[in-house]
Amino acid sequence: MVVIAIIAITAAVAIPSYQSSIDTGRKTSAANNLLGALQFARSEAVIRRSNKVTVCASANGSTCSGSDWSPGGVVLDDTTLLRSIPAAPDVTISGNAITFKNDGTTTASSISVTGGKTISVNIIGHAKIH
Repeated sequence: MVVIAIIAITAAVAIPSYQSSIDTGRKTSAANNLLGALQFARSEAVIRRSNKVTVCASANGSTCSGSDWSPGGVVLDDTTLLRSIPAAPDVTISGNAITFKNDGTTTASSISVTGGKTISVNIIGHAKIH
């Protein structure tokens, strides 16, 4: 009985901190997925010499829709789907679509992720998390 009591006490202390670690991991993973998609989009815009490559929120996984990135997003070359960004369960991500020109530039923009993370893109197309 003593061993079971010790295990129960240890579990009661460890589970809340474990949940916090899981939540932090989800937020970090969502931000990293989005950062990777932005870097991919900039690269594709330059390689393809496309008029525009857009990274945007998508509820259906194939077209742009609004500014809520939580259901996922897409990278589009005009209307051609280049990559899907996975959904981020229990993470709130919001921001406008970002479009890269064929020289890799864009307008300065940012996307917010819950937990204080922000992904910013400067005018030369460099994206970073801070």
